[in-house]
Amino acid sequence: MLPGGVFKQMVSCGKPNCRCARGELHGPYFYHFFKVGGRMQKRYVKPADLDRVRAECEARRQHQRETRAFRQEWRALQNTVREIERNERASGNYA
Repeated sequence: MLPGGVFKQMVSCGKPNCRCARGELHGPYFYHFFKVGGRMQKRYVKPADLDRVRAECEARRQHQRETRAFRQEWRALQNTVREIERNERASGNYA
């Protein structure tokens, strides 16, 4: 699983006589964007690897969504248990 996402970009090569110097950029090229130590990084993605990298990024996002849902369910369960314990203590049935 990979963090971040894949995005396409148009790029300039920087040669003074190239068409990109007049605004006609090259591309689109695909890049994998992700953060390392709070700083944004980008890596070129070969066309042959594009589907695999996208799938790995989506797998990580799906895992994060499932983890968040689990944590929300866990917190709700903890709150329910605490409420039951408070009610039992209030009624004097607490062991």
